[in-house]
Amino acid sequence: MEKIKVIMDVDTGIDDAIAMCLALGNEKIDVLGFTTTYGNRPLNLTTENTLEILELIGRTDVPVAVGAHKPIIKEYNAPAFSVVHGYDGLGDMENPLPNPVTKPLDISAVEFMARKLRESDTPVTLVPVGPMTNVATLILTHPELMDKIEQVVLMGGTTMKGNASAVAEANIITDPEAAHILFKSGLKIKMAGLDATWKGYIGFDEMDDFAAQNWLTKTIHSMCGIYAEHYRDRMKNPGMAMHDSLTIAWLINPDVVKAEDYYVTVDIDGRYTYGMTVTDVNNVLGKPANASVAMGVDREPFIQLIYDAMAKLAAEKQ
Repeated sequence: MEKIKVIMDVDTGIDDAIAMCLALGNEKIDVLGFTTTYGNRPLNLTTENTLEILELIGRTDVPVAVGAHKPIIKEYNAPAFSVVHGYDGLGDMENPLPNPVTKPLDISAVEFMARKLRESDTPVTLVPVGPMTNVATLILTHPELMDKIEQVVLMGGTTMKGNASAVAEANIITDPEAAHILFKSGLKIKMAGLDATWKGYIGFDEMDDFAAQNWLTKTIHSMCGIYAEHYRDRMKNPGMAMHDSLTIAWLINPDVVKAEDYYVTVDIDGRYTYGMTVTDVNNVLGKPANASVAMGVDREPFIQLIYDAMAKLAAEKQ
């Protein structure tokens, strides 16, 4: 079986950590490395969290390269610590994860991505699950490598209601100009946005079962207090949305995602719609589709993929 070569671009908070486990715990995915960005928390914390998760699951062999610490144009204002992921980005656990022994590479995220694209004998899939700054910078600085990118499977965007403004999703509005560059790039894009990711959740009634699976799910469960409160009390969701994991699940089993092809652009001018992924669902503009947009998810097999990956990782480290 030929594995899918992936570089994940992460702003590691709780759902990023789970997506990392899904990618590293599934035999169909070959993770070439992780690049880090600001987003859920500032860059120093998201990088530290990425290394901590790799230490936790015994995969310190996977390289990590540090990327952008702010958007291309706008200012970066870190979210309030209590909103979703906690001050440290991993739920402010009572017993936090040990400090990582490994260090990031001494080259930047963009240099790392460019190097891996050059070295690969087959095209590589990029999976940004935070702001798109690193990927946009790669597009601008290495146009000669675009043919080496198989596709970009991103977590971000929405066709309807937002979670960071009335109409914008958090990863996109954090750096709309970067997202605008990506959607205009001509690359093959899959957009795993809020239309689908809010529906891909671990139910609150399933949390005890999740924690009881193995030592790894128990540890991840201990991160999820603030995260669960956010989705139960503020978002009124039936469970904790596994936003970032849907990108990887889409690669592993495309049938778990219900998608439609649309033309998508990002508003970088609007007063009320700044950062909105403007999705032409009715083809009013008459432009050819440039993205496959996730509109729904088959929740139970999606969540089972996460359980199976964590079981595999837990067994390998025992």
